[in-house]
Formats: sequence, C-alpha cells, structure tokens
Amino acid sequence: MRKTIKVSIGGEEKVLPANTQLSDLYRILGLNKWEILLLVNGEPRSDDSYLEDGDLVTWLRITLHESPVDGSR
Repeated sequence: MRKTIKVSIGGEEKVLPANTQLSDLYRILGLNKWEILLLVNGEPRSDDSYLEDGDLVTWLRITLHESPVDGSR
C-alpha cells in the first residue's frame, strides 16, 4: 500500500500522505472553505473524499456581492 500520493495543486506538484482528505488539504494550504472551493479534476468534491495519486486540484474563490437597498420602494 502506498504511503504517499503526488497531486498537482494550482500547477505545483505536492507529495501528501496517501490518506489525505479534501478537508485536510484546506488546512494544509491554510485556506478557508467558506471562501475557496477546491475542485478535484475539475469537479467539486465533498470534504470527506480522499485524494488519489495524480489528482489535479484547482480552486475557485467565492465572493458575495450584495445589491444596495433602495429605500424608495
């Protein structure tokens, strides 16, 4: 059984423990899961999914834009 996996994160290859979950990756990278959505091979995955050797990890920044409230209505 493999003890490590290699994944590409934002174009940079990283070696991680074989049992790394997506939730672990948020912590390892210092990312807030409420601000960043990690994609694995172009798809969103649940936080409890395990990364596999050769996975490509990218991310999307989540932003919230609110419309100004018009009090004249």
